[in-house]
Amino acid sequence: MGNKRLIAVLSLFWLLLTACVSQPQLQDQNRVLNTELKHARIELYEAEEKIKNLNAELNKLKQENTHSTEKLTDLQLKNTYLKNINIKLSQNVERLSQNVERLNNDLKKKKSVIKLQDKVIRLLDDTKKTIATSLKEEIAAQEIELVEMEDILKVVFIDKILFNSGRVDINQKGKKILLVVADSVRAHADQNIMVEGHTDNRPLGPTLKERFPSNWELSAARAAAVVRFLQKEGRLQPERLSAHGYSYYRPVASNKKIEGRHQNRRIEIILSPFK
Repeated sequence: MGNKRLIAVLSLFWLLLTACVSQPQLQDQNRVLNTELKHARIELYEAEEKIKNLNAELNKLKQENTHSTEKLTDLQLKNTYLKNINIKLSQNVERLSQNVERLNNDLKKKKSVIKLQDKVIRLLDDTKKTIATSLKEEIAAQEIELVEMEDILKVVFIDKILFNSGRVDINQKGKKILLVVADSVRAHADQNIMVEGHTDNRPLGPTLKERFPSNWELSAARAAAVVRFLQKEGRLQPERLSAHGYSYYRPVASNKKIEGRHQNRRIEIILSPFK
C-alpha cells in the first residue's frame, strides 16, 4: 500500500514538472527523480527486509519464550516433586532414627540381660561345684541330686535324708547337709531360694494323720521346716526364702513302684536369680 502511494505521488509530480519546464530541464529532473526513486526503492527494500528480519526475530523470541515457559513449568513440577521427595526422606530419616534409637535401647537391655545371665550362670556353677564337692558322698549314694536348668539349680534331697519316716522335724544328718548348702549360697544375695516339699501318693499313717489332714499339709510343713532352719541356723536372709508344698501332684516317677515312690518323696531347694 505504501509503495503504490509513493509511485502515484512521484508520477503526479512528474506530470507537473513536464507541464512547466523545458525539455532539458525535464531530463535533468527526470534523472534526479529516477535516482531518488531508486534510493527510495532501495530504502523500501531494506525496510521490508528489516521488517522481515524483525518478524523472524520476534517469532524466534516467541518460540524461545514458549520454550522457556514450558521449561519453567517443568522445573516447577520437578521442584514440587523434589520437595515431596525431601519431605518423605525427612520422615523416613526420622523414623529410621527412632528405630535406631529403639534398637540401641533393646541392644543395651539385651546386653544387660546377657551380662546378668552370665553372672547368674557363674554363681550357679560355683554353687554347684561347692555343693558337689562338699556332698560328694551323698551324691554318689544317690541321696542328693544336682539338676541344672538354664538359670536354675535344683538341689534334690531324696526320701529320708532330711526327715525320718513319719516326722516333720529335720534329722541330724539333714541339718549338717543343709548347713553345707547354706554356706554355699550365703554370699550370693541376688539368688532366690525356694524350697518345695513333695510326697508320694500313699495315705498318711496314723501318727501323721493326727497332725496333718493330707499330703498337702505334710509337704508344706516339711518345706517350711527347711526354710525355717535355713533362716535361723543357716543365717540366710528371710526375704530370699520361700516354701511350697505340692503333695503328690508333681511326681518325677511312677507311684506304682517302691522305687518310684522313693524318688517322689523329696525336698527340692531351687536356686534362681531375683527377677
